[in-house]
Amino acid sequence: MKSQRTELHLRNAYERQPVRIVADAAVSTRGLSGGRLIPLVILDTSDRPDIEEYIRIHQTAEKPGDVNTQWGQIEGHEGTAALFLSFIRPAEMTMILEFNVVKQGILVEQALIGKGLYIQAGREGDRLIKDPDRQKVLIEIGDTGFRPIWDKVFHKQMEAHFRSEGLDRHEARRAARAFIEELRNFGNFRMRDIAQ
Repeated sequence: MKSQRTELHLRNAYERQPVRIVADAAVSTRGLSGGRLIPLVILDTSDRPDIEEYIRIHQTAEKPGDVNTQWGQIEGHEGTAALFLSFIRPAEMTMILEFNVVKQGILVEQALIGKGLYIQAGREGDRLIKDPDRQKVLIEIGDTGFRPIWDKVFHKQMEAHFRSEGLDRHEARRAARAFIEELRNFGNFRMRDIAQ
């Protein structure tokens, strides 16, 4: 995957390391992002108190926060996609979220479809269902031009995965296409669909 370069101002060494995702879920709210499913990631913030503080401050801020987003890849990290986040207000902070394309591709897909991603601070073992009211922040992700790159990467990685499961090239290509199409059909679900 061709890496998209992004200018990040990394003030601390820990900002250079991807924040570990310990759990994920999908949230759909009528009237928000057209009622589309938006992925939520629970982050291990045990080494990132700045993220916990950002989420806390964001809840009481008078104006919504600002963040620059860019999709790409960390050099040498094959089979992954990364979301680079540079927060401007209510506090300055940088974080990198890294997604394994085969195991977590649905999160990237949903973030692209829903044009957003929720982040929530946590620890290993935390789940949304255990504490649905815990503070979280919605990050809006505009069109960064990543969709065409993602489509190729996602298909290539899924095809390689199905090949490793024993399918021949033709079967793997067909299985990858069917899998991604099914994910996208699911991802296009909207809250308003059940209200009609």
